Amino acid sequence: MNVVNFDNEIVLHCSTCGSSFFEKDGIKRISSSSARKIADDAQGNYVLGNKKICPKDQAELSEITGDPALPKNTVLLECPTCKGVFAYPDDLLKFKGVREPSPLSAQSLRLLPAPRTIFMLSFVAILSLAALLNFGSIFRSVSVGSRADGMVNKIITATDNNRHYLFFDFTTDIPYTSKVRFIDKTTGKEILKNVSAEPKKVHHLITSDIDLTHEIYYQIMLGDNGSITSEKKLEVK
Repeated sequence: MNVVNFDNEIVLHCSTCGSSFFEKDGIKRISSSSARKIADDAQGNYVLGNKKICPKDQAELSEITGDPALPKNTVLLECPTCKGVFAYPDDLLKFKGVREPSPLSAQSLRLLPAPRTIFMLSFVAILSLAALLNFGSIFRSVSVGSRADGMVNKIITATDNNRHYLFFDFTTDIPYTSKVRFIDKTTGKEILKNVSAEPKKVHHLITSDIDLTHEIYYQIMLGDNGSITSEKKLEVK
């Protein structure tokens, strides 16, 4: 999930399926127009039927019941610990009273294939895409490095030590799609993270896959032409 801000509310949002996680009562404070923007930011119907876990404290989410303010046939999931709320896009729109909801819903999970089937199909698709794009040869290209460095204006990193999350944000002058390659110099492991699937000027990434006790370097990949920044050491603030 990426960190986004709507109506001064911090929202964790997945651009793949369009689902969102709100801080306590945050879903009540955002406007209907912001709810529409959030719900419309979805690449497709990538909804898994497995249990949902709170992205903040890893507690299992449970369906909200008995709330008279909850519209009929609207499913919202709540964290029992932090009281944050998880919503799929059409449930978010119904809760905010916005018409013409998008087709995704927690209710639609009954119509989807088994989670294992979806996972296997997604895994095969990712492997095929990686082979086609040949990431290894792209990242070895040095000629475009200096040009990409000039496209990135500002990089901000932060960490939540209690939960081992890394928040990685950067901006560009014009909209780009983006990815970040993390290089663990301690283990030799490399991790490639998708950041912005659609062209954007402000790029947000939140991840718990990076061991910040190790020596970590990173490179930013911008646009479809594979322009990348030079390799830099990750300095977490």
